[in-house]
Amino acid sequence: MTSSPPPDRTEALVLAPTPARTATGIGLMVALAALLLRAALGQAPLSQAAMIAVAVVALALARTLWRGRGDSLHWTAQGVVDGQGRVIAARHAIARVDRSPLSLKPSNGFNLAMRGPQPRAWQPGLYWRLGRRVGIGGLTPPGVAKAMADRIALDTAPPPDAS
Repeated sequence: MTSSPPPDRTEALVLAPTPARTATGIGLMVALAALLLRAALGQAPLSQAAMIAVAVVALALARTLWRGRGDSLHWTAQGVVDGQGRVIAARHAIARVDRSPLSLKPSNGFNLAMRGPQPRAWQPGLYWRLGRRVGIGGLTPPGVAKAMADRIALDTAPPPDAS
């Protein structure tokens, strides 16, 4: 009898936005744009221009959410990687995971404190990267995000002292 090989641990977890949360986010952005455009009709020219500008930004955000609806984040040997293979947070650069309720983090998500500054990046509803922080979550299921945060914390923790 031969023993089976150990399971492949190169990709521990996949975090992707749920269709219901994505549809809700897109719907809210489109509804906001429609309300702003409707309210702008009876306003003074300066207020009207400001409302139209904010409505255009809301529609652009809805379009970005639509385009990113199929994207996902993967915890691999490289670190946190998106669906196109771009490294969002390199494994060796992660200092700690922050899930505290008082931290500035995405809804249903967590923060990664990085060892050095990172280039800016943003995928609405999935992640943002700014300075030494990476926020992961938003339109993602909270249970999977918590499991990913726990897995990253375990995998990046320093080894215990051998005393």
